Amino acid sequence: MRQKQIAFFGLLAAAVMTAACGPTDSSISTKVRSNMTADETVKSAQIDVGVQKKVVTLSGTVDTLVVKEQALVIARRTDGVTAVIDQMTVTDQSTFPTPGPGFGHEMMEKGMKMEGRDHKEGKHN
Repeated sequence: MRQKQIAFFGLLAAAVMTAACGPTDSSISTKVRSNMTADETVKSAQIDVGVQKKVVTLSGTVDTLVVKEQALVIARRTDGVTAVIDQMTVTDQSTFPTPGPGFGHEMMEKGMKMEGRDHKEGKHN
């Protein structure tokens, strides 16, 4: 009977230690990579995943801002991740227009509105 109690408490202590420590950096890295491979947007991107003290660092060059943002979302949602550091660069910056001369005119042509502004009287809300 005594041996059964010792074995039970030994298993209980091991389970508590495993739960308290949570996922390791290695398992987090594997999960992030696996989640990215399963995602249609990110799976073909060349993204390096580094993990240190449960902080994920994503680096590499991706084609679009959409791929970059999706990779960040995937990493942040992975169990055990406490923070994500973004060191990725985007080769195609044309996903979003860059403000410059005539930008407001382009917005008006597309029917876009500037929320919270009264343009008739020049007042700001």
